[in-house]
Amino acid sequence: MIADGNEEGRRRLASAVGTMRGVSLGICASDLSEIYHAAESRPPQAVLVAENLARLPEFEVMQTLFRALNIRWILVADTPASAERLAARAGTNGLRVTHQGVSQDELRQCLFEVLLDRPAVVPREPVAERMAFQSGRLILIGASTGGVDALIRVLSGFPADCPPTLVVQHTSGTFSAGLARLLDRASPARVLEAEDRQPLVPGTVLLAPGKDHHLEIARGNGSYCRLREGPAVSGHRPSVDALFHSAVPVAARVSAAILTGMGRDGAEGMLALRRAGAHTIGQDQASALVYGMPRVAHELGAVCEQLPIGRIGQALLKSCARRSAA
Repeated sequence: MIADGNEEGRRRLASAVGTMRGVSLGICASDLSEIYHAAESRPPQAVLVAENLARLPEFEVMQTLFRALNIRWILVADTPASAERLAARAGTNGLRVTHQGVSQDELRQCLFEVLLDRPAVVPREPVAERMAFQSGRLILIGASTGGVDALIRVLSGFPADCPPTLVVQHTSGTFSAGLARLLDRASPARVLEAEDRQPLVPGTVLLAPGKDHHLEIARGNGSYCRLREGPAVSGHRPSVDALFHSAVPVAARVSAAILTGMGRDGAEGMLALRRAGAHTIGQDQASALVYGMPRVAHELGAVCEQLPIGRIGQALLKSCARRSAA
């Protein structure tokens, strides 16, 4: 597959790939949404992704899908100079970088080298030890940049009867449905895009749709969620702060985690939750791709404990477990 927002770039790459022996060209896409849904329904062996699309924030979701489906991808930079910069920035991550002016032979060689590489493995947390959960407990999770991989690490260890869980991950409306399917594929629990007034039931993880609504706990006994229209909160819609603040009335039943992300969305809401009796967890600096949101929450005193991403899922579940009688 080829993904390039520039028509001339798509045409140039398609012309080069179309005449290669041993290579079959599938779809040429102009945006990430089209390539995401095409790759999900019929995974190719490799995707050529232009620099103009790889720089978009939503490309994080694409990368996670590629890793989950063992799809190789090559970044096609605009110029040889930008290819050198991007390759240096990639370091030892195994990312292959080429550029628009590369010869057909060089591009073909790059494709075959990528296809011969060993498959990438998405880290998967062990399913939690069997535990019974307290009735009425809720789990809330907020994340932004780097959050897709972090959420997979957390949710892959959630059992099929986990406490009702609500998640805000900053992404666009175009990708939230695909992200829900990706997380559902990785977790024994059921992951769905949230709908207005949807009941909060065990074994279900509700993801905020990346549209014009905030995902919140409905007023009352916290038994269902709501999608509320309104302006951005802390610079985002959906907002982690909006979710966390909505749960303050039922904070004694809440366990909340704030994961990797840029900015401070979720920090004030987590502080309000902790003050009201919730158990709060922040991702530590060493394991966070961007130590922004967790850092602010920690500095405000909103975090009960800081943990590496590999321990956060288990910690959330254990905080919701039923305590045995002494």
